[in-house]
Amino acid sequence: MVNNVSVNTILKKLLLLPLVILPLLSFALMGCGGGSPLTLTQANLDRVHNDMSPSEVKSVLGEPTESKTDPIPLVGGIQTTFTYSNSTSQVTIVFKNDKVMEKHGSFGP
Repeated sequence: MVNNVSVNTILKKLLLLPLVILPLLSFALMGCGGGSPLTLTQANLDRVHNDMSPSEVKSVLGEPTESKTDPIPLVGGIQTTFTYSNSTSQVTIVFKNDKVMEKHGSFGP
């Protein structure tokens, strides 16, 4: 009888494990929003406009796949480039002194 209880308890715990792990994994992956097919759309790129801050862009497109910051020679300031990409789409956002100045995107099917 003790063995049956132990086996039943273990089986119940094993069946509940995916119910705990899957939501945690989903939340962790949502933080990697850069490149997500759900965020890389023309409609979302259209929501990005000049003078938006990096945090405002992240609220629309998520975290970029890649980010690069360089000084702007001669005139001063900084230029930051966010690149978002996945298997079918790529978006590039260029900031000058933390304000959107350029945006480009290509979207697959």
